[in-house]
Amino acid sequence: MELLKLKSNEKTINMIKKDKTANICYFFDTDEYASPFDINMAYDSGYDIVIPFNHMSSKKVPKLVQDAIFSRRKYNSSIFFIGGSDTQEADLIAKNIFNSLVPPFEYPIVLDPRGSHSTASAIAAKTLSILGNINNKKIVILGTGPVARMAALLGAKLNAKINIVETWNKVDLKQFNEIIKNLKKECKQEENNRINGNCAFSEEDRLVIIKDADIIWSLAAPGIQILSEEIMSNLNNSQLVIDANLVPPYGIYGLKPKDDNKEIYPGIFGVGALVIGKLKYKIESLILKKAMNSATKTLYDYNYGFEIALKLLNLN
Repeated sequence: MELLKLKSNEKTINMIKKDKTANICYFFDTDEYASPFDINMAYDSGYDIVIPFNHMSSKKVPKLVQDAIFSRRKYNSSIFFIGGSDTQEADLIAKNIFNSLVPPFEYPIVLDPRGSHSTASAIAAKTLSILGNINNKKIVILGTGPVARMAALLGAKLNAKINIVETWNKVDLKQFNEIIKNLKKECKQEENNRINGNCAFSEEDRLVIIKDADIIWSLAAPGIQILSEEIMSNLNNSQLVIDANLVPPYGIYGLKPKDDNKEIYPGIFGVGALVIGKLKYKIESLILKKAMNSATKTLYDYNYGFEIALKLLNLN
């Protein structure tokens, strides 16, 4: 910083001149309220200013983005961070931002709606760190929200056989079928037959689906127990179970948030939500820091998040 001295009526006024302009994060959230979690993450990652936009849609992007970039000097540090529960709209927002950036005003885009990309990256990488590889392993994903969908894509890319399961009995079946269709479409041709979907509203149905699974990822809504003590006691084969639910009751009976590859039943090893959450936090933080120090039109999504997760766990 530089200290400037100005004289006014024979009095000296000291003013501080900053050496650089602020690092700005424009946070676009599709939800009714911009997520405090992601706003905190951006500030904690070193941004000077975080500007949240709620109820964000892809149609609003061009005007907002170009207003933001044209008022800054070339290579000033700005990023566009996309969150929210509507993952399809978030994807469209990212695409429209990418198309709205024009030389020389080109900035990074971080795509992590509801933490789905960073959390799914943490889950997939943690699974690999324990098992070595998951080629042709059967993974049952309990839940169909943003994290579950991204986890399904990552699992398919790692050549696992994915069964994504809706556990909520009030689900719109048409919407559920559309989710499975979109997941298959997003995968490459050779991967899309690795993702299948089922509904399991009762404990009996869930037991039938998970009893021959190699891996279970419990990624349903927080505060809901998906696998009871009775279900877990009836599992026989060796399995790895991971729960992302940090709000009691936890998703899997007997699995605690701090458990880290702990044997919770004979032959069944578990990883709890706090272990996954700490890794997810590191991934998101590193992505935001990387974007802040980049002056390129780059999209940081689950592919980059997964690379970061592998490095954090010394897997590449």
